[in-house]
Amino acid sequence: MNAILVTHHLSKRFGQKLALDNIGFEIAPGRVVGLLGPNGAGKTTLMKTLMQIYSPDAGGITWFGKPLDYHARQGIAYMPDQNHLFTWMRVRDAIHYYQDMFADFDISRAKELCRFLRLNENDPIQTLSKGTIECALIMLTFARHARLYLLDEPIGGMDPLARQRILKTILSGIHEDSAVLLSTHLVKDVETVLDDIYFLNEGRLILADPAEKIRAERGMSIEELYLEMFENA
Repeated sequence: MNAILVTHHLSKRFGQKLALDNIGFEIAPGRVVGLLGPNGAGKTTLMKTLMQIYSPDAGGITWFGKPLDYHARQGIAYMPDQNHLFTWMRVRDAIHYYQDMFADFDISRAKELCRFLRLNENDPIQTLSKGTIECALIMLTFARHARLYLLDEPIGGMDPLARQRILKTILSGIHEDSAVLLSTHLVKDVETVLDDIYFLNEGRLILADPAEKIRAERGMSIEELYLEMFENA
């Protein structure tokens, strides 16, 4: 099956700073891909470039072999690293907002995820903890029937039990025709769900391999390799 998304020599500058430097990778169906790197590595910039929030200064992005455009982008469900929900909303309002915004939103799936993630639909957004807001954003994202899910630092504010529920949600939301790109620096917490590993540092992709290949060839866990490569980052 063809790759869902491919980046071709993608570069992005902010003034004199080269935030993304000649990034090339592909995301295949049925895969959970970890975009791993320290803070400031370029993970969020890459996510926003994939969503066309930022325009690349060089290179391009293809979606099933064709240039990524507005129509194709409707097949991407994006969870940014910041809470974007209105403070006047309750969880229920956010669900209906997403239902109005996205044709592929499944309200039955949203309610199922609320129960699994222990979200109360009557709770005001402004009263939720950082971890509970992240759970709400995961619920909204995976209630969509998307082809690609982009998750930017999805588990940073959660306790260990909530993180496990989130990882189960990610795995349950993936089918043979969809994929996940998940960015984080919390490698230990996500390592078990990752199929492919992309290490990003100072805007450059320095490693891109299947997780099992890394473990077999290097004789170490993904977390151990991460700590070795980024010890001084």
